[in-house]
Amino acid sequence: MLSRESEEKRLEGEAQGGGLARKQAVRQSLLGLAKRVRVLRESLSITQDELATRCGITIGFVSLLERGERSPSYETLWRISKALEVPIAELFFEAGLEKSEAYALDRLLRFAKTGELSAEQVERFIAVGYAMFGLYPDSHCKSDSGLCGFEGCNQKTLARGLCSSHYHKSRRQ
Repeated sequence: MLSRESEEKRLEGEAQGGGLARKQAVRQSLLGLAKRVRVLRESLSITQDELATRCGITIGFVSLLERGERSPSYETLWRISKALEVPIAELFFEAGLEKSEAYALDRLLRFAKTGELSAEQVERFIAVGYAMFGLYPDSHCKSDSGLCGFEGCNQKTLARGLCSSHYHKSRRQ
């Protein structure tokens, strides 16, 4: 059994370790934002000075922001999004994600929020997507070959590892 003092030291060490992980996560987030702002600014062919003027901030702040060394306020983020002519959410899109893909993901998120879907409803929605597009969250449902799992059938799968006709027959049974 640990003494009270050693327990306090253990908890303090865990808190410091958690603090380090949290700091690293914030740093990565700021670096992602920095890269995105720079890419968007350059895509409009505007300088840091022009962006600063449009946003009502200093060029020094823009420079620090684009290096991931400053964390902007919400109001500054809003100004930046307006100056870069994008929705504020676009400042946080993942690097490498195509704009159309990011837009589609944003629409899905807005759909879930606007509809005030519960966690259970979101799970049902995802299950429909799996069935609709022939995706299989569980490996036991998936045919490895992409062909119907019914013996002797070489048709492409529709759902649950079966082709259209075998899938519908199994549903009727």
